[in-house]
Amino acid sequence: MILKHQLFYLIMLIALIGGVKLSAQEEAAGKDYALKADFLYRFVDYVYWKNYSKDQTFKIAILERSPITASLLKTTKNKKIEIKEYKSLKEIGSCHILFIPYNCTVPIEKILSHFSGKPVLIVTEQNGFGKKGAHMNFVMIENKLKFEVNLKAINKAGIGISSFLLQHAIIIQ
Repeated sequence: MILKHQLFYLIMLIALIGGVKLSAQEEAAGKDYALKADFLYRFVDYVYWKNYSKDQTFKIAILERSPITASLLKTTKNKKIEIKEYKSLKEIGSCHILFIPYNCTVPIEKILSHFSGKPVLIVTEQNGFGKKGAHMNFVMIENKLKFEVNLKAINKAGIGISSFLLQHAIIIQ
């Protein structure tokens, strides 16, 4: 009987420790998305779109579900910014920034083709997507969140980007 109680407590202890690790991982992921949301929020001030005035509502589209949505909704307090998740590429009308989560099921090539020549800043978080043509791509380097900028893709989309922002970017050709 004592062995059963000890075994029960051991299993409960392992479950609790495992739960703490999972919570710590979830907390770290939440902090990453809060930081990414803060970056996106600041990109609004350092990226320039044709025919956009600060008086109109700025639109950020997120393709499929992402934890960044909740972080963006908390971050965008002082600006007129509309944030919306879309289930498919076809649902997205016009937007200024399109965020592509790492687990998006739509191929990046299809996304880039769909928005080719349109002034939409395409931001991803998947290694290699900057080189594939995403305008900006979040990467982790030495446990720090950085972002890549594909200047060729940005210029092709007709978007301008400030030199201040470029000083903090990893430039991809």
